[in-house]
Amino acid sequence: MLEVKNLTVRVPGFVLKDITFEVKEGEFFAVIGPTGSGKSLLLESIVGILPENLAQYSGKIVWKGRDITVLPPYRRGFGIVYQESALFPHLSVKENVCYGLRYLKISSAHARERFNLVVERLGIGPLLERFPARLSGGERQRVALARVLMLRPRLILLDEPISALDPLFQDDIRELLQMLHREFGLTFVMVSHNLEDVMHLAQRGAVMHRGSVVQQGRIEDIFERPASTFVARFVGAVNVFPASLEGRRAGVGPLSIKTAGGFSARASGYISIRPEYLVPVLEGHGGSQIENCLEGTITRARQRNFQMEVGLEVQGVRFTALWQKDEALLKRLEVGKVIKFGFSPDHVNVFSDE
Repeated sequence: MLEVKNLTVRVPGFVLKDITFEVKEGEFFAVIGPTGSGKSLLLESIVGILPENLAQYSGKIVWKGRDITVLPPYRRGFGIVYQESALFPHLSVKENVCYGLRYLKISSAHARERFNLVVERLGIGPLLERFPARLSGGERQRVALARVLMLRPRLILLDEPISALDPLFQDDIRELLQMLHREFGLTFVMVSHNLEDVMHLAQRGAVMHRGSVVQQGRIEDIFERPASTFVARFVGAVNVFPASLEGRRAGVGPLSIKTAGGFSARASGYISIRPEYLVPVLEGHGGSQIENCLEGTITRARQRNFQMEVGLEVQGVRFTALWQKDEALLKRLEVGKVIKFGFSPDHVNVFSDE
């Protein structure tokens, strides 16, 4: 188990502030947040590669009960894969993959067995005599992963390993990481600002903002139940409103929205609703069964991949919806038209003032 306890790291121009979380053995853990939130600095602190003359530490990094905060990187036994694969350009793929073996005391037979397994599982056999300049982005990341796996690390840290790749290669590397996690039982910590990667790969995670962890827990809880307006907007729950809360109702401007939870006394707070949970209500589609059924004016309608992003205004309150393209629906999506839509109380997330 990896434990980060009250870690504060000061470098010129930035501070990681009182970071605390744990990663269970065999878990895929994601650290997410916007650019500049401190994700990569946290990763480099865990692996131990920050220059001693630039960084000031307090707090602890613990691996399986042992304090490793001041251990040099080579004694931690962790592996790291960067966004740019950082392969040695003058070495072949085979030489890159085997590079770290010079630092391990294992027999040549054991090394050959390990090499054959890694090459087979990562599918890089046809690439072994090539040099990095002749590899695609996805192939380079496969080789970078192979180089790390040859060392049998206790923990693998991934620094934006997918976001720089073309979409086709992104899917390829996601599937590869899922396979490695499942079949090898490896422990991963990945930092990313790509929500799709996180949703595909991680079980739990932490959200960072301005050098602090602002929410952590199961990935589905972070996405479905953000605890602040920042987290809500970052994970795509863009319908965020200040609200007055009483009983099972949230007052948003002139609107009264039904929630799943109840409040014994009147309170103020926020609600958030993910845009995909707003559903269009067309004639004959049973809108009366939706507890929060509203009528709004379309303010925008634009294609977003295979969905339509629709802006809706209801008595001055602006919502955003993401709807699948449907012939009957598309005929209605004209700016200025009025359309009914709704959402379930179960999809209304309520949280306190920040």
